[in-house]
Amino acid sequence: MRIETGFFTQASPQRVLGFAFAVATVIALSLFSSVTSADDEPADASKPAASANAAPEGAAKYEGCTDPKDHPHQDPTVCKVEKEGIPSDKTGSSGGSDLASKLANPSSPVMALKSYLDIKQNGGSAPGAHRAAFQYEFQPAFPFPTKRGNVILRPTIPIQFGEPYLTGAGSVETAVQFGNISLDTLYGKTLKSGFMIMGGFNTLFPTGSKPELRADWALGPEVVIGFASKKTGNVWGTITQFTWSFPTRADGQNVGGQYFYAINVGKGWQVAAQPIWTYSRESKVVRFPLGIGVVKVAAFGKKNFPVQLGTQVWAYAPPPGASGPEWTVRLTIAPIVPLPWKK
Repeated sequence: MRIETGFFTQASPQRVLGFAFAVATVIALSLFSSVTSADDEPADASKPAASANAAPEGAAKYEGCTDPKDHPHQDPTVCKVEKEGIPSDKTGSSGGSDLASKLANPSSPVMALKSYLDIKQNGGSAPGAHRAAFQYEFQPAFPFPTKRGNVILRPTIPIQFGEPYLTGAGSVETAVQFGNISLDTLYGKTLKSGFMIMGGFNTLFPTGSKPELRADWALGPEVVIGFASKKTGNVWGTITQFTWSFPTRADGQNVGGQYFYAINVGKGWQVAAQPIWTYSRESKVVRFPLGIGVVKVAAFGKKNFPVQLGTQVWAYAPPPGASGPEWTVRLTIAPIVPLPWKK
């Protein structure tokens, strides 16, 4: 078995260009978020000082949404999320870090409508393997809280542009298609100790519109193991799945998953990534990327609507076979909405 890893192990022009694009995206995201985030807005000097009836600084600042004239210290972002049943930052100092930590935790009952744009560079030994590809994924998380844990349904709906595939002649061609939908069905929670455990199954549906890229049915167990620190809010863990394909390939077995981490750096900012790894039982090759990125939870509009923004880079070693990925830049936007079934 060969394990292929790496982080820009070859300084090719494509990798340098991809890294520069990722850095430019991070800078733009930082500037944009600093302007739109309610946590970074300067204080209005024209407002009068707190009245005698106002809550003192640090004393019950975040007990709820009340008249701002009576409670000038309350955070409007916290008021918004508390009203809508969305997790909020109770400390008032980390500027959305609590919400960011919950979004990084797969077991949290937070409803996020995540959209991913993947910009990929592929390579390999086959003719035409060196091609760029784009993929859009819509991945909402539907949590159903229970007394003993949370049921999480997480479908992934992809649309692919320039997706490569190997022809019968041994060359690489590309196609635009509606991709194969997958569904994670998980149950579990984060214990008081911070240990995270979930179990369930993954289902792959053959919905690809291009016959050459259409997958077979696949089903198998899935496990999430991780840790969420109560002290720092940092989160890390792994998702592992093992699936069997049917009915065309009754012997098809696939192993894959994600490792994830999120390190809080203050005011809703995180150093975070969730790279996807795979193992092919046919080629005996592990494709394990190294990933790094940044995430920001910002508030938009007059109602301070919370949205998660992020970018990350996954870097692979040069593909050992006919075709495979070299690097991926992933852009993320995820509006956080209240649970419609929560009272």
